[in-house]
Amino acid sequence: MGSRGFSLTEMLVVTAVIVVMAAVGFPNFRAFTAEAHLLGAARTFKGEFRRARSMAVRSGVYTAIRFERRLEGEMYAVYADGNSNGIRSSDILAGRDRLVAGPFPLTGGAPGVRVGIIPGTPTPPPGRGELTGDPIRFGRSDILSFSPLGTATPGTFYLAGDGVQAAVRVTGGSARVRLMTCRGGVWRAR
Repeated sequence: MGSRGFSLTEMLVVTAVIVVMAAVGFPNFRAFTAEAHLLGAARTFKGEFRRARSMAVRSGVYTAIRFERRLEGEMYAVYADGNSNGIRSSDILAGRDRLVAGPFPLTGGAPGVRVGIIPGTPTPPPGRGELTGDPIRFGRSDILSFSPLGTATPGTFYLAGDGVQAAVRVTGGSARVRLMTCRGGVWRAR
């Protein structure tokens, strides 16, 4: 018996080691994939917010992103002011504020991502307590408006994934757009 090879026992041990490694690694891979999808969608919205601000400054006209509920689901669309009084829902319905782009789905095209708040998620700093209520918070409406001077309606837009919460936050005076994620109760700037 001069031939070399592996015994059945050796093959079973190697197979068992591979199966155990895959079982241990799969949850981490799944969590990484969920966070990657959520970050991709949140970065899409961060880019859309910056684009709307740039459009407002460049054109000298109020520009807004309006979050809408339609038969197709939750959507967003970009509007430009048509009568120099800012973007208003009544002006949109009357056709005075014109549609620039959209409507687009609010998922950002990422699987497993939705507009929402994961129960038990803490409020992003400097807040205290837990997130509750509306996941789209821009003043008293669902319209994020940018002025020709580059200022914005302050607020936060929340996306939820599998165990990961994201927040796209806009500050009022500077219209700075920040992206944060929360996993395990800890918020991190992205």
